[in-house]
Amino acid sequence: MYNTKVNCTYNTSDVFLETDKISDQEKEVIRDALYRQELLNILGMEEFNEDEMNKAIHELHEQISSCQELIECILKLSGRFMSTDEELGLMILFAYDYMYLTHACISEYLETEQISEKNIRNLRAIIF
Repeated sequence: MYNTKVNCTYNTSDVFLETDKISDQEKEVIRDALYRQELLNILGMEEFNEDEMNKAIHELHEQISSCQELIECILKLSGRFMSTDEELGLMILFAYDYMYLTHACISEYLETEQISEKNIRNLRAIIF
């Protein structure tokens, strides 16, 4: 079950304090671990399981398949892999570089059946 209440923080400066004495490399390791945990939280998973992940993506695709704005983004990303597979494109939307923007759009759509112009514009800006 998709969790619209997760707040993505892996990409924000709020993850670290100015007084934290850690290297940039250590910060990247922490951000990566946080990204992976937030992805699991968003998809309602306790731990990574490929079959569960595929099932969650399939179910999410069914929920958002009527949202033309998201489908355009999905097809653009799957097209980069010479594919028209919408579930592949949806998986790509959850890659590190896109997830925080994707989650904002999908959460808004699932809660209101609409996506604000600001959110979809931000997502499209990094895809197109």
